[in-house]
Amino acid sequence: MHSTLPLAVIFTMFAVRTAYLQQAPIPPPPAVQQAPGAPALPTGVLGPAPNFTGNTATLDTTGYTVGRRVFEAGGRNATWHMHTAGQLVFGEAGRGRLQIQGQAIKELGVGDSAYIPGGIFHWHGAAPNENFTMMFITMGASKTSQGDPVTEATYLGK
Repeated sequence: MHSTLPLAVIFTMFAVRTAYLQQAPIPPPPAVQQAPGAPALPTGVLGPAPNFTGNTATLDTTGYTVGRRVFEAGGRNATWHMHTAGQLVFGEAGRGRLQIQGQAIKELGVGDSAYIPGGIFHWHGAAPNENFTMMFITMGASKTSQGDPVTEATYLGK
C-alpha cells in the first residue's frame, strides 16, 4: 500500500493538470523582440537578438512531440522499438533504464538524459525496484516500429 501512494499522487496530479489544460487555451508565445532598428529575422536565420551575445536563431519545432510516462518498478516496453526520428529521454523522478540495441543498459536517475538516434531499436522503463518518470522529446515527425520482445534476461542485463 505504501509504495502505491506516490504513484497515485502522480496520476492524480497529472489528471488534474490535463483537465485544466483542456479547459484553458494555451496562449501563443510572445513575439521575439529584435534589436532596435534591426530587421525582423525569419526562423532559423542567425542574427543579433536581445539578451544574447553573438548571433543566434530560433529554430522550427514543427513535428516535435513532448511526452511524459511513468513506469512502476520493473515496468518497461514489451518490445524493442524504434522511431524514425531521434528521441531525447530525461529522468524526472525515480530510477530508470534504457538500452540501445548492441549497447549496455544505461541507468537513468533524476536529471539524467539519453539520446536515441532515429532508426535504432531500443527499450526503456523503470529499474527493478523503483518507479521511474521520464520526459521524452521526439525530434520531428516520426513513426514507431515494434521489434522482438524485451525478455526478462535482457531487462536484467544477463
